[in-house]
Amino acid sequence: MADWTETGLTAAFGDREQLKAMASTAQQMLADAKSGRWAVDEETGTHLRRAISQMEERLADIGVNIQRLRRRPKFGNDDYAQQAAAHFQAAMDSDQNSLVPVFETVRENLKHIREALDIAMSKYDASDEAATRYLGKFKDAE
Repeated sequence: MADWTETGLTAAFGDREQLKAMASTAQQMLADAKSGRWAVDEETGTHLRRAISQMEERLADIGVNIQRLRRRPKFGNDDYAQQAAAHFQAAMDSDQNSLVPVFETVRENLKHIREALDIAMSKYDASDEAATRYLGKFKDAE
């Protein structure tokens, strides 16, 4: 059985500070790519995109189970079972440090990284084409 205590979550996704740093980095990558301060060549971008896709696929597989954690478990109908079910549900999805929101944050961060990478690859292609056109002037002058 998986350990979903704070220690288990830290092992799976990192601690809260690491998640915040990942979100900040993803946003910065996206901003840099949009402004043209970051570009990446096709080969490198393809490898990075593949790694991101693999992680997204794994998270999608896990996501089916994560969605189950949003629902109150069926422990029974007596008062104690209802109390325990409510507690379990609150532990999984009650605030930004609970498992479900942390999982969604990781997925969102990967989405931003993928978008930044796509933009950075297009910026590299555009700058490469511009450089080729510019340098072609010198070749044509010979």
